[in-house]
Amino acid sequence: MHKPELLAPVGSKEALIAAIENGADAVYFGGTLFSARQLAFNFTNEELEWAIDYAHMRGVRAYVTMNTLIKDSELGKACEYLQFICNAGADAAIVQDIGILHLIREQLPALPVHASTQMTIHNAQGAKFLEEMGVKRIVLARETSLEEIQNIKSQTSVEIETFIHGALCFCYSGQCLLSSMIGGRSGNRGYCAQPCRKKYRINKEEGYLLSPKDLNMSEHTGALIEAGIDSFKIEGRMKRPEYVAGVVRVYRKLIDRYLAAPSDFSVTKEEKHTLLQLFNREFTTGYFLGNPGAELMSRKYPHNRGTELGRAIDYDPGTKLLEIQLKAPLRVGDGIGVGNRETGITVRNIYIGKKMVQKADAGSFVRIPIDIEVADNEAIFKTFDSKLMESLEIGNIKKIHVRMFFKAKVGEPLLLLIDDGENKVTINAGIVNLAKTKPVSKISIAEQLIKLGGTIFEAKEVDFELDKNIFILVSELNSIRRQAVEELEKVRVRKWKRQCNEPKISFGSKEFESRPILAVNTSSIGSFKAAVDSGADVVYLGEEAAEDTRFKKNKPEINRDKRRFIDRADYRHAIEVAHEKGVKVFISTPRIVKDLDEFFSTQSQKDLFDAADGFLVGNLGVLDYLRKNFANKTLILDYPLNVFNRLSMDFLKGFSERVTLSPELTLKEIGELAQHDPVECIIHGFFPLMVSEHDLIGGLFSDKRPEDILLKDEKGYEFQVVTDTHKRTNIMNSRELCMLDYVPDIIKAGVSRLRIEAKTYNSEMTGKITRDYREAIDDAVSGRKNEKRCTGAYTNGHYFRGVL
Repeated sequence: MHKPELLAPVGSKEALIAAIENGADAVYFGGTLFSARQLAFNFTNEELEWAIDYAHMRGVRAYVTMNTLIKDSELGKACEYLQFICNAGADAAIVQDIGILHLIREQLPALPVHASTQMTIHNAQGAKFLEEMGVKRIVLARETSLEEIQNIKSQTSVEIETFIHGALCFCYSGQCLLSSMIGGRSGNRGYCAQPCRKKYRINKEEGYLLSPKDLNMSEHTGALIEAGIDSFKIEGRMKRPEYVAGVVRVYRKLIDRYLAAPSDFSVTKEEKHTLLQLFNREFTTGYFLGNPGAELMSRKYPHNRGTELGRAIDYDPGTKLLEIQLKAPLRVGDGIGVGNRETGITVRNIYIGKKMVQKADAGSFVRIPIDIEVADNEAIFKTFDSKLMESLEIGNIKKIHVRMFFKAKVGEPLLLLIDDGENKVTINAGIVNLAKTKPVSKISIAEQLIKLGGTIFEAKEVDFELDKNIFILVSELNSIRRQAVEELEKVRVRKWKRQCNEPKISFGSKEFESRPILAVNTSSIGSFKAAVDSGADVVYLGEEAAEDTRFKKNKPEINRDKRRFIDRADYRHAIEVAHEKGVKVFISTPRIVKDLDEFFSTQSQKDLFDAADGFLVGNLGVLDYLRKNFANKTLILDYPLNVFNRLSMDFLKGFSERVTLSPELTLKEIGELAQHDPVECIIHGFFPLMVSEHDLIGGLFSDKRPEDILLKDEKGYEFQVVTDTHKRTNIMNSRELCMLDYVPDIIKAGVSRLRIEAKTYNSEMTGKITRDYREAIDDAVSGRKNEKRCTGAYTNGHYFRGVL
């Protein structure tokens, strides 16, 4: 039976030791550069090489995260860093940026690449695309089910890695712009501010509405193994070492237990308790077993819930003593939390009656000092178990058994051989002499040679070949032992070291037409026609449509109950009219498509696709499918592909007419890229900041969906929530993007296609905005001054403020 790799998170040296000593087959960690957990401890280059060596010395694989989007100005540093981790012997680089991925495969073939979950790979075609690029392993989107994983495995030979325990994001990884839009901290750059864990309101529903429970697949270990998953990944680079130790220890036992006796597999009560106590926001199996619906969410507890300790019986505001009847033992040093509050305390004193105690058993009535006022019957949780944590501290580090052979012949050099089962090293020292007085004994030699306490080695066997009546100084024995151990350590890591050249970046000069083109992205027949009639050069049309509704207060108006699939006959006629007016038409494909054959299969859709000029593409699976099945069609690559630098742009341009740049780039950064290839940028409208497999509105309002669905945050900002026909949730930007005032600057920067996102507009508003931008573009090209300006509540996005 296939044995999966157990892959552990490492955010510190202590966590590294904890992971390895508790049975991890591999570890992953980041340096101070280009890591998706920039707020974790991370490692300097010197520490990073030490960590790789530490893992390799113990037979554990070490993967280095380089899983962020990289700006053009950072490419030089990125090349230096890639050379460093390649030479240091990393078993793989975990990468998000497709330009960096391509660079590694082209210029650092010795360094394996794992595609990060940030690449949003969720279908077989996306996996095939990366496999053909030379990617060794893909970390699938967390929203992929076991059935879908098995389908991907059956169609590819690439290794598959999935998260099996830890925190979940509400949004598909790599598709979240919410953190950057509300605070300038980009999740794609490693600075996520965790907006999922904030409080929101929709109508009368209030709570942590975007906060999922934590993933826990312990009871389904067998199903994961049977699905053929190559690597079981634990989330938690920002968690404490004890968390890493405990979770790794449990899953090590579970994997080994299932492989030894599948029919007898079970998770013990103690193991379940350990996982709960270490960290949980309640547990879920995520999407592995199908869409869990509302059961995915932890709307009351966005932070660690721990285990239930009891409920408040009484709180005395005068003495600030809280009385609880314990459901579990409590000790001084434990941590407790109250209800769904984000604050908690460490227990310093426990009273049973008037007596102060160090611990109390389950069933006891206790009082503890706490400054937080607690309501009667409010839930009390143990969030930190001091006894459990003590049991997880690293004490006796596991040793590697070695065999020694020692030779001492008169007139010959001393010889010590150490054999670890895979490697042998031999050290020679000074010439052996006859003893003048008392000869050295075999026992005293052995005692010195096996003194390996400060190393990872343990000598279980020492063989000798000795002359009689010889004398050897203790210092000589210690010296030859140290030399042999140091050499064995070097040998154990030497095979992983490489001599890699620093990647070089060069681009040939290109000539292209930079006449500004106006594109409009629509999703209704009315808006489509309005865009064509109002001056668009290019119109995108979506997979699904919304009935036109009355436009109010500049808010997007989409009601999921009124949504329907596009009427192909209507659109085919509209495309013919558009073509008669010289307007090009592209099909806008969804960014998430689980079954591409189903999406592209129906005859009516094929007719529509044949009539269109090409496709707007938002994921690598669709790109792979279209380039193989619609080779005669033009492809435009959309912003969900996260093009952030010239490397990515140059690579993806090989599959398309142009790319749409990431909305997280500034105008200055856009200008630097636009000089080299035709680019498209979104300059107006509402677009998704999050796309989630979870049906947020369906989970909150199962009986009747409200007509006006706005997600309101604690600062009062309102985000439109749009549920598509696949019941996926799209959370739109709170303020309309408007760059009407800056059209001349955008054109001057070299942007050759300016896009209006009109999917949330009715036909009237689509026509008005299209005309405004048509006039602004024409005036800018001819040098005339345009008086039209943005009005109402709007944003310039990241054009002038950028992201971390």
